[in-house]
Amino acid sequence: MPPTPHPREPLETLPEGFAPGTKIGRYRLIALLASGGMAHVWAATPDSGGGIARTVALKIVRPELSRDLDYARMFIDEATIATAVHHPNVCETYELDKDPEQNLLFMAMEWVAGDSLGGLIRQGKNFVPLDLPIAVRICADACAGLHAAHEALDPDGNPLGVIHRDVSPPNILVSLHGQVKVSDFGIAKARYQLHERTKTGEVKGKFGYLAPEQITGEPSDRRVDVYAMGCVLYVATMGLRPFGNGPEAMTKILLGEYKRPREIDPMYPPGLEEIILRALQHKPEDRYPTADAMREALEEWLIASRTVVTQADVGRCVRDRLDPGTLDAIQQLLNRSKGKSNLAYQMLLQTLEPTQTPTASSGLIAQPEGLRGDSRNPPAGGAGTALGTKDAGPGSTARLPAALLSNESKDERSGWHRTQRNELQARARAASPSMSPLLWAVGLSVALLVVLWVMLLR
Repeated sequence: MPPTPHPREPLETLPEGFAPGTKIGRYRLIALLASGGMAHVWAATPDSGGGIARTVALKIVRPELSRDLDYARMFIDEATIATAVHHPNVCETYELDKDPEQNLLFMAMEWVAGDSLGGLIRQGKNFVPLDLPIAVRICADACAGLHAAHEALDPDGNPLGVIHRDVSPPNILVSLHGQVKVSDFGIAKARYQLHERTKTGEVKGKFGYLAPEQITGEPSDRRVDVYAMGCVLYVATMGLRPFGNGPEAMTKILLGEYKRPREIDPMYPPGLEEIILRALQHKPEDRYPTADAMREALEEWLIASRTVVTQADVGRCVRDRLDPGTLDAIQQLLNRSKGKSNLAYQMLLQTLEPTQTPTASSGLIAQPEGLRGDSRNPPAGGAGTALGTKDAGPGSTARLPAALLSNESKDERSGWHRTQRNELQARARAASPSMSPLLWAVGLSVALLVVLWVMLLR
């Protein structure tokens, strides 16, 4: 049985000078999503007056920090790193800009309609662990997103050397449809970093998720994120932080003092415990070498446990753990975005001639590559769009699974083809004069006479 969802604590009073309807840059604020010491995050939509509007998460730096040169540089670095990483399990960043009137830095990001892993675990004042297969599925997907960030390349094909450095449950987002996204590269590090931010003695990251080398200031690499994922897996499956929280956690991390899951719960699966123990090794060389290696271990555990976890299962968990008020607020935002998109579509229809009504054959609506009417003149375009990626440009296409097409002939693969074929057949029938029964009889008689004559000649 899922836990009874607890209503979320209300956010602080709306920041001074901000309210739903306020315009920041080209965006119109809708609702406050989160508020922190350095920035506010709002749901917002473009206020361009046209086009298909999508709801975004608008991260707005607090006014006093927008004027702070060091923080402004850090914010610019965050956007620069985030825009270099594109993967279905990484929260997409669309743009960085500055509002000219209020002198505020802001960043437009993908809005994930759901909750953070931290929000799902925290029910009221307590941490309630997720079902093991759900927690493993979420952590495996988060590892996939982290690996994509670690492997990101610059335009010349050189490794960027991205390290997140702040992997924690609040920075892993999970949608109502079960999609997992790593977010918040605010203190991430990359080889091409524009500005050096970490001062001597300064520790970046959340205390309970820091790797030992982050605390001691030794050189670090992607394996600090692997260590943090070990902590995330621990709290997601146990409902406890392995090292606690606060400054005392750093001492425990350096000493390697934490209770193994099976010390707390003897029924905890040994194979899953082994994954946590390896991720939390004190020496980086003893951990999983990459986030992808940890993902593979988690996937293998799911297979060995004969458990299949789909995105729908994860999405069901999200809905079960969100209180009705939060679910309703999310649905209102979704409906608002859908309504604006439908309005933009209707406005487009009104600007077209009757013969230009968007169809699969007009080019205004792209067909999947295998379904185009004329394979000799395919419309220009690139790869299909996917959730978590930027919208594809005009003429881009999406490929349908082959299984959906395998039992149909080529002409049967789209309603558009059937319509065109039927129209052509109707025109052919209209253009051909119909023969009367008398003409058919005369023609048949002539044919028989010809056959008899040929036989007699032999």
